[in-house]
Formats: sequence, structure tokens, C-alpha cells
Amino acid sequence: MEPHFPALSEIKSAFPKADLSAKKEKYASVITSLVTEFNQRFQDFSVIEKQIKLFSTPFLVDAEEVEESLQLELIEMQCDDSLKSQHQLLSLPDFYQSLDHAKFPLMRRHAKRMMSLFGSTYICEQTFSLLNQNKSRLRSRMTDSHLCEVLRVSTTKLSPDIPFVNPLEFFQFSFKQEKI
Repeated sequence: MEPHFPALSEIKSAFPKADLSAKKEKYASVITSLVTEFNQRFQDFSVIEKQIKLFSTPFLVDAEEVEESLQLELIEMQCDDSLKSQHQLLSLPDFYQSLDHAKFPLMRRHAKRMMSLFGSTYICEQTFSLLNQNKSRLRSRMTDSHLCEVLRVSTTKLSPDIPFVNPLEFFQFSFKQEKI
């Protein structure tokens, strides 16, 4: 182990009486628990690992490992040199967008499925971030129904058309105006 970690031999020589075996066991158990935690959290990805590989690197996937409905389109794609160069030049969404609708309908549908997985994750993270911003300790009296309304307004891309809603520009003031 020491040839791979030269700094470790320096530490051992600097602290000859230190019990490094106990520390190694401690860190080994922490790393083992981290590996277990990662495996549990990302077990969903292991189920769709082949589908993700097909989406991200279609020219490196063995066609026999792909479901039968996609095999013919994948082989045709892998044999086309212009598509290989396009794949290297374009982003993944742009590459799949550029595929011929008639020639590769199943590959395009597969790509849309894969992209929607990560798009929905992003939307979920953004909404949760807005939720945390709106329901802070300073706004703790906000009810769940009101929070739902605030989130709906925060996540929508619509903007009000004020001139259409109020064409006469007649404003109501909530206080009495006095002359000075």
C-alpha cells in the first residue's frame, strides 16, 4: 500500500508510535457505509443503466444487448458515418432532434423518454428550492393552501397583460389622498 501512497510512509516515520490500524479501520468502515448509501440511493439507475448507455453513447453499445425493437435502428445508426460525426459535434438533445423522423422513430422516442427523466428531476429540484425560499422561518405562518398558490405563481411562465386587464388605466387607491 505504501508505494502507492508516498505521503503515508512519511506520516508513519513522523509518528512512529501512532496506532494507524485503528484509524484505518475507522475510515474503512466510513467508506464502506458511504458505498452502501450510494448503492441504495442510486439503485434506480442500475435498473435503467443499459437504457442510459444507449441514450448517451449509442455508437458504443452492442446492438445485441438492446431490446429487439431498437436493434435495427441502432445498427443502421451505427453504420452511418455522418451520424457518428454529428453525435460528436452536437449536444445529445440536438443530435436526437436532428435524426430523421421516418428512419429513427423508436430511437427518437427512447431519447425523449431519457431526457424527460432528467428534466423532471430538474423541475422537481427547482420547485423544492422555491418551496424552501417561500416557507422560511420568517414566513412560518403560511398555510399549505397559500403555499400551493405561491408555488403555482412562482413556477408559471405566464405574465399578466396589465393593459388588457385594465385598458382605462383607472387605479384604485387604498388610502385617501389629501392636498398638501
